[in-house]
Amino acid sequence: MKLDKKSHFYTIVGMFALGLGTTYAQMQQIDSPLDPAGYINKYNTDFEGIGPRVYVLPAPRTREELLTDSYKQKLSFQDSIDRALDLQQLIAEFKTTRAEMNVRYLLSPMPDTASAWNELVEREVGQGNYNTAYGLLHTYALLSLKEGTISQTLGLLQSALQHAQKTPNATDIAVIQYNLANIYLYDKNIQQAGYFQEAYYNTAVQQKSVIDQANSLLKIALIQAYDQDYRSAENNIIRKAIPLLNRAKAYEQKIIAWQTLARIYQLQNKHTEAQWFLIQARDLANKKNFSRELAEIEYMLASSKFVQKNYNVAKKEFLQAGELAKSEDNKLLQLAIVDKLGQIYITQRDFNNAETALHDYQDLRSEIFGNRLY
Repeated sequence: MKLDKKSHFYTIVGMFALGLGTTYAQMQQIDSPLDPAGYINKYNTDFEGIGPRVYVLPAPRTREELLTDSYKQKLSFQDSIDRALDLQQLIAEFKTTRAEMNVRYLLSPMPDTASAWNELVEREVGQGNYNTAYGLLHTYALLSLKEGTISQTLGLLQSALQHAQKTPNATDIAVIQYNLANIYLYDKNIQQAGYFQEAYYNTAVQQKSVIDQANSLLKIALIQAYDQDYRSAENNIIRKAIPLLNRAKAYEQKIIAWQTLARIYQLQNKHTEAQWFLIQARDLANKKNFSRELAEIEYMLASSKFVQKNYNVAKKEFLQAGELAKSEDNKLLQLAIVDKLGQIYITQRDFNNAETALHDYQDLRSEIFGNRLY
């Protein structure tokens, strides 16, 4: 095949350009750094063996990347912290029966196995000592609750109720029903929670106990809120419970009423309304020198600010809640607070405080939950 002069010229020019391009690319490869991150600065350029002349590994992860990943990994544990806080509150609210005062002599030493407890209860039932039997079962139920064995606790309380109903002790029967209602609510069994709380409320009405009526109305309101009947829940507190507490001048219980109402608004994502009632609760607590609920109130206030992304105010309130929780030695609440504080720091790219908060979180979590991962 013959090429005309023009074609021959273009062929030569093309080959020349290709040669220049290849040479330039090689020179550029030599001149440009192999590892822009700067971690590889010396290697054998004459290596002709198997494989590449040098392996370029990814640059080590930065402190910010490591912190961000650590915070992402712990997000899934927040539900466990919230659940543990609810259990802690449940244990604190567990009421004791009068019958328990009369069984202490049987509990020295304390039974240390389920079979030992069952043997003790069966002996009393066999002798017709139902007061003693339900007192033992109720005591065992509280120990079981502290272990977090909810199904077992409910079973023990149901047995205690059956034996208590064989006696004329209406007050103790109501107490067992109250505890059952609260634990069923914790277990998300709304129907059973409502049934037993209504029974407790009816006894309080019959006995004309104003404070017990109000406390029960607060619990009924919370049950209604978890059943998404928010209007009834709000009315039960505002129109029924609080007037009763005002009449009884039960200020500490009124603080709890404001907190309960705030929680109901938080469940509806109405955080502005929730904060208003929490401020009422805080002001009343300070005025009457009731400090027991202050840490929880500050935590709830900060949590609402956190959801609204008002991080600077939330941070201030979380820090205040943290100091109060430390003064109460409430380790679980401290953990919940430092968990949220760390989230704020990482969001605001305050990596020094985020790292400190993460270490505090890990120490507290290990102390409370051990090696539990969920």
